[in-house]
Amino acid sequence: MAPLKGRRQRPDVLVRGMGKAILVVGNEPAIAAVVVGVARAMGFEAAASTTAAGAIARLGKTQFALVVVDLGLPAGEGAGVIMKARACRPAVTALALTAHGSVAGAVEALRAGAAAVVAKPFHTSALEDAITRATSVRRACRHTAGVAVIGDHPAVRLVLDRVDQIADTDASVLIRGETGTGKEVIARLIHGASGRRTGPFVAVNMAAIPESLAEAELFGQVSGAFAEAGKARTGRMVAAHGGTLFLDEIGELPKSLQAKLLRALQDGELTPVGAGSPIAVDVRVVAATNRDLEAMIAGGRFREDLYYRLDVVSLEIPPLRARREDIPALAEHFRREVNAREGRSVPGFALDVMQRLAHYDWPGNVRELENLVERAVVMAGKRMVATNDLPSHIGPTSTQVLDLERATRGLAMGGVDLRALRSEIEERLQRLNRDALVYKSRRRNVA
Repeated sequence: MAPLKGRRQRPDVLVRGMGKAILVVGNEPAIAAVVVGVARAMGFEAAASTTAAGAIARLGKTQFALVVVDLGLPAGEGAGVIMKARACRPAVTALALTAHGSVAGAVEALRAGAAAVVAKPFHTSALEDAITRATSVRRACRHTAGVAVIGDHPAVRLVLDRVDQIADTDASVLIRGETGTGKEVIARLIHGASGRRTGPFVAVNMAAIPESLAEAELFGQVSGAFAEAGKARTGRMVAAHGGTLFLDEIGELPKSLQAKLLRALQDGELTPVGAGSPIAVDVRVVAATNRDLEAMIAGGRFREDLYYRLDVVSLEIPPLRARREDIPALAEHFRREVNAREGRSVPGFALDVMQRLAHYDWPGNVRELENLVERAVVMAGKRMVATNDLPSHIGPTSTQVLDLERATRGLAMGGVDLRALRSEIEERLQRLNRDALVYKSRRRNVA
């Protein structure tokens, strides 16, 4: 591979073109010149930086459509640039250049959040194709009525596409996902994008209400309805009139109340506890669960007719461990929020901190990440978040990601451990195939 003919590009000089800007990062001038030349020929502006520090500084000042990172940079610096690009708002797509046959380099880039990897030496047409694909990816980020949803994972983009399709309808929605994945955030996004956005959004956590109080809490009660009733109470369904009722942990709704909720949804009216006549209600219901409702139906613990009434549109929120590429952007989003709320001025995360965050499995999902970032930013004050700001369980030993250095130790120079490579590829393909099957099934069901 030889550089394109023409004047050699000086590092850190922006070359003007007709399109958006591409940042090229690498310490090999000949390769950087080729990438810059290809970008210019495609109608992009192009900027080159020979160091990771220079690239990170540029990413903080200029909005780029794409960053192309040569992993020939000193160890770890290329991944650091990719993570910084993914943490920008809006996130910047990253494309990695790696030495031919470098399995460790390719895996490192993909884990850091690169959209694709191009092996050197490359033909310019292959680079053009990679740039075209990378710059055509639509970013999955929604900001509606103060609610932000951030993510580039295909499952997140699918959820946001579905929200766009159904937000302006009154169709009931059932949101599935583990605890802490952001089900209420999606529910608020649906409400904020709907024709009911000027009405109330009322959230009810069914798991937090004692069964003896659930009926009065949900449907209301009249004064003196029973001996301990006391004063009248407006139920949550009436409070949500004209807006959206979010029923979180719907699987915890007592079986005794499931028929009454179904009737209220079907008829558009309900009868408060102790009342003699029904009250008309106009609500859109969005429900959420981390339970297997189908298994509950089979076990007689959840009504099948109520399930079908709620599951008109089904959305599946992936766990955070299934979309690790979104972790840098989420962490940066929470850092800015905590800075603003707590009066801190933390500039960012050290590279080894972001690597630990990206490798941790997050059993508490996005909520756990948010809480951890708040703690770390509060402790850091005005400096970068360092590893000693993290709790002890967020460390190198907590990751279950394959240690490629250990797997290839003892090999001849340039050798590849085929067992490790196969395990790595099979692990990634199984995860991707599993996600694809689940979300294709959801797409067919919704359609």
